[in-house]
Amino acid sequence: MTPRALIDASSAILLFKSGLIKASCELFSLLMTRSVFDEVSVPAQPGAGELHALAGRQPGVNVLDHPTGALPNGAADVQRLHRGERDTLHHYLNGAARFVIIDDGKGVRVCRRHGIPHINALLCPRLLYFSGRMPDPHARFFFTRVAKLGRYSTAVVKWADTCEKSELSFFYRQPVGM
Repeated sequence: MTPRALIDASSAILLFKSGLIKASCELFSLLMTRSVFDEVSVPAQPGAGELHALAGRQPGVNVLDHPTGALPNGAADVQRLHRGERDTLHHYLNGAARFVIIDDGKGVRVCRRHGIPHINALLCPRLLYFSGRMPDPHARFFFTRVAKLGRYSTAVVKWADTCEKSELSFFYRQPVGM
């Protein structure tokens, strides 16, 4: 069983543009909120057709309905995010996934404040390598591609490039008994 991960629009677009969306769908059970899906499948957007085609496929992307229920106490900052990130984190807080793939700066800060496990799209090539699904030269190629496409600080790129397998195992290994 693959780990369930919620993904935001910017991360999905980065993974598509870099050529990693299909490999990521094989590594994770990707979940996307309805609002994120609507954002990435607008016909004029890059990758809209391909991302739309991944919906409901296995491996592919499972599109979730709009979240229901109230946010937990102390989560008012989630309400202040754009709809896609807000719905993504709302679904996470409702227990929909093990972690979040998010490249939105405000969303990342909210994840940190709430202790929500998260990665950005830049770490996907590393995870594909660490999980044995991609050889190192390919992973390095895709890492460079995502780094050029995304808006990452030098410090974030450096950490992602040098992080150890043990630091990321939570994101690609299913816990025993699940």
